[in-house]
Amino acid sequence: MDDTLKNRYFSSIRLNAYDNFEEYRQNLKQSKEYYIPLAILEISLRNSIDTYFKSEFGADWLNSEFLHPDSLKKIEEVKKRVLLANKIVTSDQIISELSFGFWTALFRNSYSQTMRIKAIKSIFSNLPNKEKKLITRDYINKKLNHIRKFRNRVFHFEKIIYKEEFNTIQNDMDEILSFLNDGIYTFSKQLNRGE
Repeated sequence: MDDTLKNRYFSSIRLNAYDNFEEYRQNLKQSKEYYIPLAILEISLRNSIDTYFKSEFGADWLNSEFLHPDSLKKIEEVKKRVLLANKIVTSDQIISELSFGFWTALFRNSYSQTMRIKAIKSIFSNLPNKEKKLITRDYINKKLNHIRKFRNRVFHFEKIIYKEEFNTIQNDMDEILSFLNDGIYTFSKQLNRGE
């Protein structure tokens, strides 16, 4: 690609984060490799949480008292967006439009009374037994927040290449996917390989 096109279609601010245009290209290619597992992880996590909350709190769990004000505010924002798009507000529509940050926030310390071991085992139906590896809400929270930060960089076209903080990201995603379900983990791997 010649410099005229680079200057016209890629901002200098974006390109200044890279040593050269080839590094930018490599970053885009690497980001592409993570898109499928990130998408599958996000969708699977939210649906697994939704299934658990429906079983514990009923179909109307989006209005439950256990949700913190910041979570309820995000739900209200989604409802407004749905109405502005002239769509019908349903719980399924809200679930699908809530951000990944909404779902990962449910594992923070302030939700420790809701996200107890029963919830964790239900949401992540393929956890290893505690003798093999003890998985706590805090452990899940740290992994999901690491993935969330990485996901936001990928989905917002930011630099991920040569970032030491993301050296273990593939392992973290694989682990969370396998905690959800072996079939989901395998599906993600196969789809990413083009199978």
